[in-house]
Amino acid sequence: MHNAAFKKMGIDAKYDFFEFPPEKLEEFIQKVREEKIEGLSVSIPHKEKIIPLLDEVEESARAIGAVNTIFWKDGKLTGGNTDWIGALQSLETAQAFEKHGKKVVVLGGGGAARAIIYALLQENCEVSVITREAWESEGLQKDFGDQIKNFDFIQNLDNHDPDILVNSTPLGMKGALEGKSFVDAKWFENHQPLVFDIVYNPRETQLLKDARAVGCETIEGLNMLVWQGLEQFKKFTGKEPDLATMWDAAVAQL
Repeated sequence: MHNAAFKKMGIDAKYDFFEFPPEKLEEFIQKVREEKIEGLSVSIPHKEKIIPLLDEVEESARAIGAVNTIFWKDGKLTGGNTDWIGALQSLETAQAFEKHGKKVVVLGGGGAARAIIYALLQENCEVSVITREAWESEGLQKDFGDQIKNFDFIQNLDNHDPDILVNSTPLGMKGALEGKSFVDAKWFENHQPLVFDIVYNPRETQLLKDARAVGCETIEGLNMLVWQGLEQFKKFTGKEPDLATMWDAAVAQL
């Protein structure tokens, strides 16, 4: 996505890949400072641990508790989070809140869930979080508290009738998790929410297949991936990239 946008805009830059274990994180950030690497996307397991190594962290990233974007601002190495913007833009593009309502169930309690919950709260949604284990919700309860209506467990999904259902877990992702879903297909016989799955590979997950089979409107994860990438590009360069260029590049890569 980024390299395609650089090329389209004639920017002399290259987006590359760095891989290292958590114990090398501090050493890598020193490299970023010394080599003045202009920007970084941050993936698991570094999103939380990187925060104290930065000069500044944007308010939204602090509230979420995770950084997925690093860039230079006024000479300071700054952390931000564009996942929440990507999620919100995906929902707004689908006109989710106008067409479906604001009662939302989020499946999962990890970093992606945090960003999505933050985005939903900005829209004054009624948010419930469903996890597999009690410990998954403990950190969310600490940071978001009573802003989240309730916490529940996967086996109790039948007790919920949301306007919007969001999967923020990797279940369904290509590989060992492909074809799996936390939501039993039979659940959709009595529920018709908009279904948003942040998994983007494959583009049609089992969850989306089951939802579409009964006529539910859906949003695929590629939307969030591209929209958050567009926001990253703006932080890296200060310029607005072409959305279609980034979308086409992501589709071609998949």
